[in-house]
Amino acid sequence: MTGQRPRRPDEAADFGEFAAARQGPALRAAVLVTGDRPAGERVALGALVAVAAHWAAAREDGPDRWLRRVLYRDAVSAATAARVDEAATDGALHADPDTDPDDIGERRDAVRAALAGLEPRRRAVAVLRWLDERTEAETAEALAVPAEEVAADLEVAREALTAHGALHLGGRAPSDGEARDLLELVADEVPDLALAAPAWAAADERHRTVRRRVVVGGGVAVAGAVAAMALTGGDEPLPLPRPSTGPSTADGRLPEVSVAGVRILLAPDPQGEPLLPLYPDAPRLALSPRLGPGVDRPLQILSPAGSTASVRAVYLIQTGADAYRPALSLPRQTAQVQLVAMAPLRPTVLGDGTSVPRLGPRTIDADRHRLVFPQPGAVVVLEVRSARTRRIPVDDDGLVEAGWATDGLTVVARSAENGWLVDSRSGEVTRASTEVHAGWADIAVAPGRATVRTFSGSGRITGARELTGPDLDVYGPSISNIEGWACRATYFGAMPATRSRMQGLVAVQGDLRPSPRILAAAPTSDVPLGAYRPLAWGPRDTVLLESRSVGGVFPDPATRVLAWDVITDRLYRVGEVDRPHRDAPDEQGFTGVWAL
Repeated sequence: MTGQRPRRPDEAADFGEFAAARQGPALRAAVLVTGDRPAGERVALGALVAVAAHWAAAREDGPDRWLRRVLYRDAVSAATAARVDEAATDGALHADPDTDPDDIGERRDAVRAALAGLEPRRRAVAVLRWLDERTEAETAEALAVPAEEVAADLEVAREALTAHGALHLGGRAPSDGEARDLLELVADEVPDLALAAPAWAAADERHRTVRRRVVVGGGVAVAGAVAAMALTGGDEPLPLPRPSTGPSTADGRLPEVSVAGVRILLAPDPQGEPLLPLYPDAPRLALSPRLGPGVDRPLQILSPAGSTASVRAVYLIQTGADAYRPALSLPRQTAQVQLVAMAPLRPTVLGDGTSVPRLGPRTIDADRHRLVFPQPGAVVVLEVRSARTRRIPVDDDGLVEAGWATDGLTVVARSAENGWLVDSRSGEVTRASTEVHAGWADIAVAPGRATVRTFSGSGRITGARELTGPDLDVYGPSISNIEGWACRATYFGAMPATRSRMQGLVAVQGDLRPSPRILAAAPTSDVPLGAYRPLAWGPRDTVLLESRSVGGVFPDPATRVLAWDVITDRLYRVGEVDRPHRDAPDEQGFTGVWAL
């Protein structure tokens, strides 16, 4: 049912030999990319656990490749998240660029300062290419970015080493060999840790947890058997258990059934959502129990000088007839949402005459200081640090989506007919000849089957694999993370095993065997069609999602934010979202359109 099998004794020995040889270099690389020893230790251990958990497949495909891909992508993700809480790099770490460091200590400080000034992905490129001595092609593959961007990132890193006086070479740039020697000055200070045994133990515990979920006894086993009989045309089905409508325990663990080998988790109805446990990572993400622009009017205006604080969420405010402006949540700076005094945004008029403003899961960039908005015939980039906007023309009046690609430089825009790649630096616009997407992966429906598709750092498609399990009809935005997980809203056929549930979210890890898992919404009258919307991925493979319910005295649905841990099958509550407030004074009404 889950594809898990008992582990053979020789696998532990094989993995131990591999990990013992790789744990030191992996740890040093992770510390250099994250810029923080505890974070680097967590990333290195987590990467080894990921390889150990899938050791049979990793050993067949090449464990070094698996380790590189997980390690460096996780390190970039951890470093990017850490930057959210940093206003600026400590100036005491920077060497004077006008002096040439002569001793090892000064040179080491200069290298640290040069690395600290680089974006996380560029640090990863430098470490992969110079310290790990990988080719540009291997570096591009590990980070899922085009090879030409690797070359450009290396030049930026080389310039940083030169500018910080890391060499006593009269100001010239270091060669590849010299750059490697400089990185080794910092890497050599990272002490070795024995990670092989704890990594295998953690992966083994994960396997045991999965097997325990398979052998849960009566209810789930019978439900799975009934579904299997229904799918294979069996005769008299066994009596169906009645799945509970909420979590089975106070820790948010969800009941589940299995259909065609796919785990379907049964979410609580809206009355049960307030009883879910609080999301433990909400403080880390600065997510408050109340999300939205609030009821105070008029809204505070963002300073014309901008803000160095990170954007946690963006809300679209109507400021006139078909005129909208973004309001930003900057929780590290202020508890009050800040309205951006920019030229009004206009909605795209669709073919049926409707005009709906759009935000998406990639509206805010990974560093959380830039936003992008689709406009008829253009994309608009907002730089929060300066409060300046830039309008980049695109020859398409039907743009309905715009988001930051994972390289942090390309904007991916789409209309019903076309996909576009926009260079945010030069303003160059390219009509895409293949599928494009502003994320690591998405879930789509190809002829006959749902598929998980992967994309490069600049948004171009790199592969597609069919999903196993029941037929799915997906819709709305896809979200993805650096570990290869993708999630999207879905409809599926009502089945006796799920007590007529027919909608929810589907999540799948595209880097592995693409077997999806489904979070199924309750089939109660207060759950509307399209009840769930994925918002973003949180730490530890957790989907942050919007859950809507209807009823009561308000015409608009009530909206909650929940968190679905796709590994442990738990569901948490995060907070409530303000209802739309379209008739607010001064025409500053919340439209209900928002994004994390």
